[in-house]
Amino acid sequence: MSEMIQASLNWPTLPATVLLGICMVYWLCVILSLMDLDFLDFDLDFEIGTEGASILDFGFIGLRFLNIGEVPVMLWVSIFSLSMWMLSINFDTEVAINSFLDYLPLALRNTGISLVVTKLVTQPLRGYFKFVPPNQIETLLGKSCYVTSSTVNEKFGQAEMKAEGAPLKLHIRSKDETIQKGDLVRLTDYHKETQAFYVEKINQES
Repeated sequence: MSEMIQASLNWPTLPATVLLGICMVYWLCVILSLMDLDFLDFDLDFEIGTEGASILDFGFIGLRFLNIGEVPVMLWVSIFSLSMWMLSINFDTEVAINSFLDYLPLALRNTGISLVVTKLVTQPLRGYFKFVPPNQIETLLGKSCYVTSSTVNEKFGQAEMKAEGAPLKLHIRSKDETIQKGDLVRLTDYHKETQAFYVEKINQES
């Protein structure tokens, strides 16, 4: 055990040990509720312009391919640093490091292998950590709600939909028929410019 600790604190394993130590401190802070799990997280949502992709676009594509931004950043870094540390502690401890040039090939090898390992480990986790905002337009289409305005036509209309907490208030429009207050309607389409839903009346059986 003492030999492993000594090897961890010496070159060439020291950089990986420092990185792994930072991750361990982070997870300790999360366990003690001193830090949020999503600390340092970011999204890689971007669109490639019509005039062609820039170097920055390809950089984002590379990060997304490695699942950076698809899973919590610190989870990704933790897996990466653990892989780096295990490679170094198992294969590099007997290597004499006299200069940075001696360390560079080991660092490049361990980084490359760790990127592959981290990609494989985090691949099944893609999508599990994505926050999906509630009440998105796509999820509302097809649902029903009750008319709260006196009438609904092509220019005016309001409705309420039951939701967790307070009811969701919606602007609605009707293309073909006049709908009255209290009618049950279904959301069929959405108009971005007016930010209103088009609806159709649901005939309720008495």
